[in-house]
Amino acid sequence: DTSKKSPMELINEVPPIKVEGRIVACEGDTDPALGHPIEYICLDLAQPAVCKYCGLRYVQDHHH
Repeated sequence: DTSKKSPMELINEVPPIKVEGRIVACEGDTDPALGHPIEYICLDLAQPAVCKYCGLRYVQDHHH
């Protein structure tokens, strides 16, 4: 039941988004009217990077 969960609990259920580059631009939503200001996030660290606006997590997808 999602009505009993906090917004942070719901966003933490979303798996980290894999991206190919070292930098990701998070806008919160594909629709600019529903998103937030663009946040450029560096993915050089081993752990997922978190957007300060919406809480989405990103990781670099390393191809080996």
